[in-house]
Amino acid sequence: MRERPNEDWDGEVPDARSLLGWPLPERRGSIPSLSWLVERLRDSRPDWGLLESFVEFDPARYVRKTLAKTRACELLLVCWGPGQGSLVHDHGGSSGVSLLVRGELRETRYAWAGDRLVPDVSVRAAEGDLLLEESDTIHRVLNTSRRGAVSLHLYAPPMEGMTPYDDQVASLKPPRPADVGAGRRRRPRAG
Repeated sequence: MRERPNEDWDGEVPDARSLLGWPLPERRGSIPSLSWLVERLRDSRPDWGLLESFVEFDPARYVRKTLAKTRACELLLVCWGPGQGSLVHDHGGSSGVSLLVRGELRETRYAWAGDRLVPDVSVRAAEGDLLLEESDTIHRVLNTSRRGAVSLHLYAPPMEGMTPYDDQVASLKPPRPADVGAGRRRRPRAG
C-alpha cells in the first residue's frame, strides 16, 4: 500500500529542547557531519509524554508532522498505520537519521541498475533502532506490522523536497534481509 504523507497539521509544538533535551542548531555550518546528527539523536531521550500528544494516525496514509525547523535542520514525527508505507524516494540532498520510537518498520534501499532502481538491502527496525539516510539514499519505508509505528526524523539541511521514484523501480519485491548472512543455514524443522 503506497501512501502519501499527511502534513495538514497546525498544532503547537514545544521547543526541541523540551522534546529531545537539546536545542536544534540554528546555523547550517554548526552541523559538522551526519555522524554528529546520529550521535545527538542516539543520545537524546525523547519525552514520550510530549510526543504522544502529537501522534495521529490516518487510515488512508501515513502522517508526517514538522515538530521543529531551523536553517540548519528539521525534526519530524512520522506516524505509520499498519501496512502504510512511503513511495520509493530520496530526501532532496538532505542527510538524516530516524529513531523508531514505537513499533516496527522495514526499510528497503534501492540501487541503480542502468536506468532502473532495484532493491538492494532490506532492514527491519524495532523500537530504539536508528536508520541512517545519506544525502544520496533512495529508499522505501513500510510498516509491516499490525499496529501503528512512530518514528522521529532529524534532517540536515531541512528537506526542500522528496523525489519519488516508483516509476523507475524494476521490482518492489524486497531483497533478502541484511541480517541473514551468506551461506547461513537455518535448522530444518522437526517432524
